[in-house]
Amino acid sequence: MRQQGQRIEFEKLTPGYEFTSTSFKLDSKVIMDYLKATGDNNTYTEEKIAPPMLIAALAMSAMSANLEMPPGSVHVSQELEFNNIANIDEILISYARVKRKMERGQLHMLTISIDVENQKKNTVMSGETSFILPSLS
Repeated sequence: MRQQGQRIEFEKLTPGYEFTSTSFKLDSKVIMDYLKATGDNNTYTEEKIAPPMLIAALAMSAMSANLEMPPGSVHVSQELEFNNIANIDEILISYARVKRKMERGQLHMLTISIDVENQKKNTVMSGETSFILPSLS
């Protein structure tokens, strides 16, 4: 298991590699900052639930904090499924794993699966995200 804060270069990744899990709390400030930044006027705070795309953003941020990508990397797709509602003040845990890594000439295609669970181990979000990355050599 990698220590928190260490970043791995994408070229060293192999299918099955698991990133360090990350936990985050969905407190009112985080939710309000997200709603303000996105201009979202939904009633999430009144309903005491977290916006689903906030969960996705936090999970992606946690994954990318552990991954070193070269300049010219492009995020090409993501597919997400939201399985449960997350409540305000809930603590979530994000897990990320390399699903696929392929080389095509000077480009690499990288797909990472992401799962987010609540404290009861119920899946809140699952999905994958893909990147095209230039070769460093």
